[in-house]
Amino acid sequence: MNGDRSTGRAALRSEAAHWYNQHLSGDMTAEEEYRFQDWIGQSTAHRDAYRSIDRAWTIAGTAAADSALSGAASPYGEPDGEDAPAPGWRGWGKRLGRRRGLALAASVLLTVGIGWTTLPGLLFAERDHAAQAFQTETGQRTTITLPDGSVVTLDSDTEMRFADAPDQRRVDLVRGRAFFQVASNRARPFIVNADGKTVRAVGTAFEVSMDGGEVAIVLAEGKVRVEEPATGPGNGTDMTPGRQLVISPDRRWTLSNVDVKKETSWTEGRLVFMHDPLSKAVAEVNRYSTRKLTFKDGSIPDKQIVGVFSAGDIDGFVKALELYGIAKRVSTTSDEIILTED
Repeated sequence: MNGDRSTGRAALRSEAAHWYNQHLSGDMTAEEEYRFQDWIGQSTAHRDAYRSIDRAWTIAGTAAADSALSGAASPYGEPDGEDAPAPGWRGWGKRLGRRRGLALAASVLLTVGIGWTTLPGLLFAERDHAAQAFQTETGQRTTITLPDGSVVTLDSDTEMRFADAPDQRRVDLVRGRAFFQVASNRARPFIVNADGKTVRAVGTAFEVSMDGGEVAIVLAEGKVRVEEPATGPGNGTDMTPGRQLVISPDRRWTLSNVDVKKETSWTEGRLVFMHDPLSKAVAEVNRYSTRKLTFKDGSIPDKQIVGVFSAGDIDGFVKALELYGIAKRVSTTSDEIILTED
């Protein structure tokens, strides 16, 4: 029975987090607002679950800059009867609407308690006051401000964990790609861990990505030290702006000059290709879509592509391939677009 109650509470928290997320996004439809009012009015348990999400969001400090939260009277009053109406909830929706300037670019979901709760949108799991975790789904991109003042842009399908310790600021990039604008603090270096590699910075801007066992770092400004502790002390390199370091699965390190604006254009929702291999372009486009581009014979033509595309616009990319005689569409399903060489 205790397990059933625990499962029920978890499900209720998930529902409450979903509605809180919807309000934070600031783009609820009239139908969604109606369904929210129906859900919140069903019981005290629903209203209490929603309150707990709001309290956790406030405690986390994310809404600290919102003056509407400081000293504002509670719009929902004290818990009432199980089936009693909940006056004030319509005004609560408007109050949350004013907070959407604090909302992340992608949807935000906040869960409370020990462990992880997988929810659609961006996952924020607070294990203690110093640890946070963030996750985006396919097609999402978001920018967050960490407690130390550093700003991080997460790309599609990315998972990142952050711990704010007295001697350092630690990020674990579990998968995906992120761009870091690090707040300077010489007493506490900012360290990004990615597949056994560490990127150490103080105040700088750089990108770290993980793809199929390959780790790539692009330095936009400042200086970073990249190391692979498992291979022994002192095995690393210092990077300067305009350079990219690619570490292959077989531990080959390759440094090259790159166009930083091009490499980081995804942070603005654009994909820029300048004589890039078609295989690279297809991989980039697929990153943002649940419908994947595939070629009929399983082999991507050895061609180059030039163009600027909106991240997530897979149909626009396919039209461009057809227009320039690079490839043509064979068929389309809910999961993939099959192409063949033109």
